[in-house]
Amino acid sequence: MPTLRLVADVYSPHFEKIIKYNGDHPSKVLKIIPPLIKIVFRITSTKFYEDEIKWDSSTDLIDFYGQWRGKDEKDARTAIWIKVKILGKQNKNDKKGWVEIHIHPYMITKIPYTSILEKILAKPYSHFFYGVQRKKYISRELIHLQRFENEIKDQLGLK
Repeated sequence: MPTLRLVADVYSPHFEKIIKYNGDHPSKVLKIIPPLIKIVFRITSTKFYEDEIKWDSSTDLIDFYGQWRGKDEKDARTAIWIKVKILGKQNKNDKKGWVEIHIHPYMITKIPYTSILEKILAKPYSHFFYGVQRKKYISRELIHLQRFENEIKDQLGLK
């Protein structure tokens, strides 16, 4: 069955937020982020995805990269995805370095239709009626995102 797919950035008009950290042992973020995503957004293991973790220790300056996604289903049509990507470097000897944490939440709504008439009516319905519900989902998600940012900053000692 075809669907009308609506995508919205939660941080609109911005795409993502970036948290930067310089200091001791920045690679600890690799262990901090996955449980925080599950706890703060109340995501089960079946809706949590570890996309990629890379670690290059061929030189004294270790490069690391990680990417995770979590799916927070709001109802039968709408889900909010939280995508977190980290990029960093750490010195092999003194464990000092830097890391950037990119947080990108977005909402996907899928409205199924079976005829041309339903497709034509789906757009006004999503804008005038279901749009209010989507805005409520975004405002609640912004509260969770702020808590997520605060938890990361607390773990890293940033204020």
